[in-house]
Amino acid sequence: MKKFFKLKYIFIVLILALIGFVYFNNKQTQKETNAKFPTKYNSKTQEIITVKKQDISSGITLSGFVDAEEKADLVFQTSGQLSWVGVKVGDSVKKYQSVASLNKEILKKQLQTNFNNYKSASSVFYDTTDEYKDSAITTEIKRILERNQNTLDNSIISYELGDLAIKYATLSTPISGIITNINYPNSGVNIVASQPIISVVNPESIYFSSKIDQDDVNKIKIGNKAIINIDSFSDEKIDSEITYIAFTPISGESSTVYKLKFKFPVNNKDLKYRLGMDGDVNIILSKVKDVLTISTDAIIEDENKQFVLIKNNDNTLTKKEIITGIENDTDIEVKEGLTDNDQIIIKK
Repeated sequence: MKKFFKLKYIFIVLILALIGFVYFNNKQTQKETNAKFPTKYNSKTQEIITVKKQDISSGITLSGFVDAEEKADLVFQTSGQLSWVGVKVGDSVKKYQSVASLNKEILKKQLQTNFNNYKSASSVFYDTTDEYKDSAITTEIKRILERNQNTLDNSIISYELGDLAIKYATLSTPISGIITNINYPNSGVNIVASQPIISVVNPESIYFSSKIDQDDVNKIKIGNKAIINIDSFSDEKIDSEITYIAFTPISGESSTVYKLKFKFPVNNKDLKYRLGMDGDVNIILSKVKDVLTISTDAIIEDENKQFVLIKNNDNTLTKKEIITGIENDTDIEVKEGLTDNDQIIIKK
């Protein structure tokens, strides 16, 4: 009998414990629900926003910088002594304008030497040709005439190279633009062939350069509209579009990213926009007009659904499920569930 009462006591304790657990769990769940979906409007912790009708777009925002399509590093094709520099940094230049020159005196003397060698080779060529013109063409004579011809040809080539060296001794720019750098501003120094001397950039050929991750590159295409914002001119929004998407990734990056180019439709004759200026570009992926929108701060996620709290006239709050569309950093489209008269509650 004592054993029976003991088991009964244990059973009662277990029942009470279970009831206490369920009660506590329900209280905790109710507390969490109330925290997420309060039922009363509190002006100290909450504020009212209205549903707005407006255009809204969604997209990808990337960082980048100003670059130029037309830029060139000018180099001499031959080595020599720098005798003239006709520009300075900041000067404007026209296409094919001469900007620097090597000392041509040595080159002219070398050209004269080459010309004398050509005349000598030419005389020997004709003398040898006359000597063997009536002889039977044996293998030995054939080799003599071939060597004679080769000597003449080489002397002609040497003269032509000397003539080209004089022409290449004057450096000209292949593009119009401004001088951005001069490595050797003073004459008298010796220049090594293929060493950059002067840099030129066309400021009217600027574009906005950026890069995009491999996860996003297939979301865009050439012609996608975009808006550029340069940090130095934060109040300006420049309408643009994608003009280039690289097929191969940028080397040296820690992840796989691809280069993008954006049109920069501005008149830059006054050099307002300069190479290297940082900024952002927003690529517009989708856009809708004249739709209901609310702040993204008003959205409450619960069980894979989206809700908002609507304030009633008696200051009570109603939990309302909504269906949303596209969104940006601040606003989200509401397709179903709200009217433009609803007052939405968000936390302060």
